[in-house]
Amino acid sequence: MAQVKVIYRAGLRESIGVREIQLEAATVADILSHIKSTQGKDVYKQAKAMLIVVNGVSILYKDLYKTVLNEGDTVSFLPLAAGG
Repeated sequence: MAQVKVIYRAGLRESIGVREIQLEAATVADILSHIKSTQGKDVYKQAKAMLIVVNGVSILYKDLYKTVLNEGDTVSFLPLAAGG
């Protein structure tokens, strides 16, 4: 497990009530499990629907929820942008 910084943005920040936390986690899935166990299923679903980035790189380019976290990493939950 690694000590990581987790940053919540937009509606997720409002739902959780804090901007960032420090958390022990081995993978992105561990962070989502923490959200589910502390905030409930609705906030968990909201978190999964956001763009999740580790040190500025989307988990879509890594191993998705299995992305391994290292000591000092920053995991951010960002709102999806849409438009045309």
